[in-house]
Amino acid sequence: MKILIAGGGIGGLTAALALLAKGHEVLLFEQNADMGEVGAGLQLGPNALRVLFSLGLEEALTQVSFEPQGIELRDHASGRLLTQIPLGERARARYGLPYFHIHRADLHRLLREAVAARSPGTIRTEAKVNGLYQNAGSATLILEDGAVESGDLIVGADGIHSAVRTALFGAQKPIFKKMMAWRGLVPAERLKDAGLRPVVTSWLAPHAHAITYYVRGGELVNFVGVVERDTWVSEAWMEPGSREELRRDFGSWHPTLSTVAEAVEKPFRWALHARAPLASWSSGRVTLLGDACHPMLPFLAQGAAMAIEDACILTASLETAPVPDALARYEAVRKPRASKVQAQSEANAGLFHLAHPVMRRGVHFAMAAGSKLLPGFTASRYDWLMKYDATEAL
Repeated sequence: MKILIAGGGIGGLTAALALLAKGHEVLLFEQNADMGEVGAGLQLGPNALRVLFSLGLEEALTQVSFEPQGIELRDHASGRLLTQIPLGERARARYGLPYFHIHRADLHRLLREAVAARSPGTIRTEAKVNGLYQNAGSATLILEDGAVESGDLIVGADGIHSAVRTALFGAQKPIFKKMMAWRGLVPAERLKDAGLRPVVTSWLAPHAHAITYYVRGGELVNFVGVVERDTWVSEAWMEPGSREELRRDFGSWHPTLSTVAEAVEKPFRWALHARAPLASWSSGRVTLLGDACHPMLPFLAQGAAMAIEDACILTASLETAPVPDALARYEAVRKPRASKVQAQSEANAGLFHLAHPVMRRGVHFAMAAGSKLLPGFTASRYDWLMKYDATEAL
């Protein structure tokens, strides 16, 4: 089967690698000339690693990742530990796989190299998708330069601003969630005295939260800070930010966190958007995956993982039936899970940003008490997420 993929992000590249492994002919079209990702960290839970390891990336990922020893939620001002989830060897014992932090650019590079090793001509850069058309037997992508390419299936993996989604279902304005996220990377050597621990730390504040963790084997510290904003006036979805504004947002927080924020030399900021749910992800011989069909808020650290799972299930579905039936099966398996993850991410946004003093104290007290009295309970609440095996889901 000849399969055309629009979008060279993590989801598109994972799909290309999985489909090539099954013997399909794959062409991937990426609009940018440089396929490198913006510098930032991401978290890969066991559910994502099951797929990536099955594609032969275990050794390469292990070499460039950082394995945290836990997840901690702390008060933004006092630094008081509210709750924690053990990772490290505990995660390996519980889930059969580790939990990794990785620089997004490192994961992107490994996927690109793996795709190129299987099929050097698969990836085409400077190839912006402008539209598509299809009939009962084929689907055709139209590129900005006027070129066309036909195949048996089109996969739209082109993100929240998906051209494939627009071609299928019409233009739809993203919904600004009245939140803005900062991100940046700091050499760990510059933070030796900051008091950072080898864990994911979420710092919770009224109307805001921040996250810190190591990537690239501990060489870098990833910083993400989310604050509430009523408007986003920039035309760009992401843009450089000023250190002064970043300092205003986080300079008064716990010294560990404020030290990290202060050390970010080139902060970026981006608006958090959602989209109205789609009734269907597919039409005929065209389907969507990842943020193109289910954009995720970053409050469960599962955006990349969901795209990776999508790629695995889509590939497996195509082994079972003709294209239209395979796409129906792909949706039937993936939509309920993606919707649940979206809902949990949205719920976490409210939990992390609690502002009412009484509610905030009550929730934080319950977190701390539960962590002490039932230390395994918090981890068990995420078993549905981490134990999921996309390689065996069909």
